[in-house]
Amino acid sequence: MSAYSIRYVERAALRKTALPGPQRASLESLEKRLVFNPFGPPAASNRDNSWSAAFTGGFITYIVSNRHVVINVIDLVAL
Repeated sequence: MSAYSIRYVERAALRKTALPGPQRASLESLEKRLVFNPFGPPAASNRDNSWSAAFTGGFITYIVSNRHVVINVIDLVAL
């Protein structure tokens, strides 16, 4: 199975760049897990074709394109 690419929509990308170091490191660790299986733990289905996964101090919401092997992050929330 191929690894997925991750793309962030503009708003989520801006929020990602604003994360402090520890949160950014946690998000990067999450990304490394999701690229190999965006549907398994720690992901949770939102029942509307989107998925969510938490990292320390926040979570992302994303949609997966199996055809293009891409994870499109549509929102990032830092708590």
